Amino acid sequence: MATVRLGEAGSAALAAGCASPEVVARYRAKLVQVDGSGCQWWTGAVSGRGHGRFWLARGRVLVAHRFAFALANGVAALAAAEVLGHRCDNPLCQRVGPGHVVTSSYVENRREWAARRDVTGSPLGDVRGSRRRARELRDLARTDPALVAADLVRLRRVFGEQPSLW
Repeated sequence: MATVRLGEAGSAALAAGCASPEVVARYRAKLVQVDGSGCQWWTGAVSGRGHGRFWLARGRVLVAHRFAFALANGVAALAAAEVLGHRCDNPLCQRVGPGHVVTSSYVENRREWAARRDVTGSPLGDVRGSRRRARELRDLARTDPALVAADLVRLRRVFGEQPSLW
């Protein structure tokens, strides 16, 4: 994901949102836990790249995991982050920390993506594409998180843990 500069007004709106129990509750209402996954799954709107979209305030939309990062680490830490990367390769993931959403650089994020996209069974290589995959899994998570867990098990059975041939 590219760096998005908030600007003074955006930073103030984000800080107000992080401090607002109503905004935080609205954000957290869109999270579910899926058995067998360490991710916190987003069930709200999804962007063209498969990332969650969160309406922070009237006229202010933010990538959901950026809100999660600001909530966990502060607005200043988000402003200092060049890029946030999903080490779990799940663009719907909202869990901030090792193995999930972490600070990164554009170069490091692209290098990790390139190294993992061709690994057999990697979500980065899903033939549905990132947006369609995210929307389908999000819709399953909205219905019942157990359906997402079943789909992840099914995909592991289909792809196994074998290395790709080429």
